[in-house]
Amino acid sequence: MKVVIIGGVAGGATAAARIRRLDEQAEIVVLERSGFISYANCGLPYYVGHVIEERGELVVNTPEAFTGLTGAHVQTGVEVTALDRARKMVTVQDLSTGGVFTESYDKLVLAVGAHSFVPQCEGVDLENVFFLRTPDDAVSLREKVDSGEIKRAVIVGGGFIGLEAAENLAAQGVKVSVIDFAPHVLSELLDPECCAYVEAKMADAGVMPFTGVALEGITGNGKVEKVLTSRRPMKADAVLLAMGNRPNTEFLADSGLEMFKGTLLVDGDMRTNDPDIYAVGDAVEIPHLVTGQKTLISLAGPANKQGRVAGADLAGEEAAFPGVLGSMVTKVFELHIAATGLSLEQARAAG
Repeated sequence: MKVVIIGGVAGGATAAARIRRLDEQAEIVVLERSGFISYANCGLPYYVGHVIEERGELVVNTPEAFTGLTGAHVQTGVEVTALDRARKMVTVQDLSTGGVFTESYDKLVLAVGAHSFVPQCEGVDLENVFFLRTPDDAVSLREKVDSGEIKRAVIVGGGFIGLEAAENLAAQGVKVSVIDFAPHVLSELLDPECCAYVEAKMADAGVMPFTGVALEGITGNGKVEKVLTSRRPMKADAVLLAMGNRPNTEFLADSGLEMFKGTLLVDGDMRTNDPDIYAVGDAVEIPHLVTGQKTLISLAGPANKQGRVAGADLAGEEAAFPGVLGSMVTKVFELHIAATGLSLEQARAAG
């Protein structure tokens, strides 16, 4: 049996490890767009803030180490651009050479992940506009901060990444403001009174949250100088766009796989409507254990569990993923925040 896994990190790497544990003879091929087969997403803001000092501490497994552990053939720096279900084949482009090749499969695991949302406004291509999705993103931002070039920054997005980055930038002496179109930071996770408490703690630490504010553009002569918002312009040397993610499923649009708004639909075995194709991680809708409704939760914990289920099922072992509660924990300065289940607004929306 030949298994091709598109994507590593949490879901894909776990699936590969589980397949090898259950089937010593399987041929496993992992195709990863970045240069990293497995890294700690949650640590990226803390690398920027020197809490995690060495870049190597972000890397859970190198391609060489992962191959040694699992026997999988790992190719990084390659992007899958098309899926031919009838021929059971994917088309792959080498991002360094531009060369194109195909890879056949008996079973396919889609651990394609997601990419940072890029707003449709002017200035997003200016120098010192950052994202925080990969180790390379964290390295680029930290280098600019350490050089002393960034004195004030605007973070667009008041979710996990935005607030953790705000704390770590502030710890390096950067004056930070956070803007969010929602009425509160962390509004999708916490009840309003809890959100207000978080915002007060941010202000106490010198990080100003501006909620109910929309990003309208970024201006500057080659690099960031000002952020245009629905309230007022804000001076800045850098902008971090932390406005959420979008599934990397564009190349699957004509594949015939069932999707809803770009997210792949799977059953309890993590199998798509094609019995030989599984999907896990940030591009998959899964049931919420409280409401029973399908939801998209982009966290490493669920992705790891889904990868384990998919790997076991395609290797012939009975396994099922029941769903999620949306449990999370984060830290904003000295305040530790945790939640599970539904917020008040989510409960009301679910009836």
